[in-house]
Amino acid sequence: MADSQQANDQYAALERLYSERRWAEVEASADVLLVELDGELHSRVLLLLGHTRLYGYNDVGIAAEHYRQVLAAQPEALLVGIAQEGLNQCLAAAEPSPSEEPSPSEEPSPSDAMPWLEQIAGPEVASSGANSPTEIAAGPDQPTQPTQLSPKESAELAKGLLGVVIRPN
Repeated sequence: MADSQQANDQYAALERLYSERRWAEVEASADVLLVELDGELHSRVLLLLGHTRLYGYNDVGIAAEHYRQVLAAQPEALLVGIAQEGLNQCLAAAEPSPSEEPSPSEEPSPSDAMPWLEQIAGPEVASSGANSPTEIAAGPDQPTQPTQLSPKESAELAKGLLGVVIRPN
């Protein structure tokens, strides 16, 4: 077990490595320190490892484990708050984002997002795919113009994320 001043110095050196974004060195040094330290400094090293994994490597699984270890050690309230916030970020990052593209086998059809289209226009319009022209509604002075939707645009349309492009006359 390291004496108090030596332990504080070793932890300060670890924080310097972290601030310099030297992720591999942080992990190697932290592994050594975890064996030597206990109490609050042990929890601080675990917290730093969690941050290294989350922010340095974007590895939410291992980061979450480090944060859970901090919480299990029941350190001072400040460290509990930081560990809980890190764990919350890990859990949020692990959930799929609504803006993520669906896999090809799960790609929704436009009728999934717009069931009323089938009721209004009938099945031939509702089942039109991404390769068929889509009519763009125009103002009273402008003619209606057909346009091709890319597969990505079709997927966005199906999700209700229709982008509008304004072109000069």
